[in-house]
Parts: sequence; structure tokens; C-alpha cells
Amino acid sequence: MRTTPPMLPLRPPLLAALAGSALLLLLQAMPTVAPFLEYRRSALSAEPWRLLTGHLVHVNWMHALANAGAWVLLSYLFAPRLSVARQLLALALGAAAVSLALAAGYPAIAWYRGASGALHALFFAGATVALARSARRRPRSMALLPLALVVAGWIKVAVDLPRGGVTAYADWLGVSTVPQAHLIGAIAGTALGVYFAARSR
Repeated sequence: MRTTPPMLPLRPPLLAALAGSALLLLLQAMPTVAPFLEYRRSALSAEPWRLLTGHLVHVNWMHALANAGAWVLLSYLFAPRLSVARQLLALALGAAAVSLALAAGYPAIAWYRGASGALHALFFAGATVALARSARRRPRSMALLPLALVVAGWIKVAVDLPRGGVTAYADWLGVSTVPQAHLIGAIAGTALGVYFAARSR
């Protein structure tokens, strides 16, 4: 008797991520729209929506596809621990934190596009909640995997930070990246994960 292979369960967070990823790719297919949505430091006071919409547009198709795929993967990974509302809150808070921190602390970064800073917030929020929940259960060894995720995530963020230059160049993207956004997203996501874990208790 032949059996059908199990399909990915379409939990609400995953459905939301699929819709969000489709939006990222749709916007990438409309290049004339991106300049009106990207984070642009000089335009923030007159066009404050750029604080959030700058995270929906990307520099090229490789950038958009990588972030769209990462969104779906992270949503699936953390769906058992973070509801749709909490995932969207992590993304929105991460996006706002990145834009505000860039505007306040990095005046040399005139423009920015991409969801990676917000996705770092989602990753660290989910990993922190997973670590807190596993640490309260027995056996304690259940906490090893989420602990490894958190530690590896912070090592990746630290290694990515530029040494000397304002931004780093990524060969696979063909453009300069803004790893400072990853750091800010990681801080925001970790703080939100601690808050979620405290509320769950």
C-alpha cells in the first residue's frame, strides 16, 4: 500500500509568513515602488512610514529570495512557540528598532533596504522563548538545542559586525550589507523573547 509523504502543516504563523514572503517578492517585481518605501534617513521626518516599509523592499532578487525563504523557515521553526500576533510583533518591533537606531546612531548610513534586521528579531525572540521553556522542563538536556541556537546566533551577529568600515561588502549579494541592523534586531528580539517568556510563566 502506497502512502503519501507527510506535508508541511499549514499553521497560522506559517500561512502568515507565506503571505508576507509573497509580498516581499511582489514588491521586488515592482522596482519603481522601492525608492518610495526604502529607509532613507533624509526623508524620515516627512515620510515616517519608511521606518517600517524599508524592511519590505530589497536591493536585488537574491536578497529578496533569501529573506523570503528565511521568513518562512523561521515561522515554521517557531510556530509552536510564537503565535501569529507574536511573530508579527517581533518583526514590526525589530523593523522599527533597526530604523530608529540607524537614524540615531549611524548617520553615515543614508539608506537601507531589507528584512534581515527584522528577521533577526524574530529568530532571537523565538529562540529565547524556546530556551526559557526548555530550561523549565526535565530533563534539562532539552535546553541544549535552543541554547545552541541562541549562542550560535550571537556568534554569527558578532562575526558579521564590520571592522573599521561602516558597512561590509557581501560578494553573494553584490552590494554592501548593514550588519548593524542584524545586531539591533538581535537585541530587540532577545528583549522581546524574555518578555514573552515572562508572560508565559
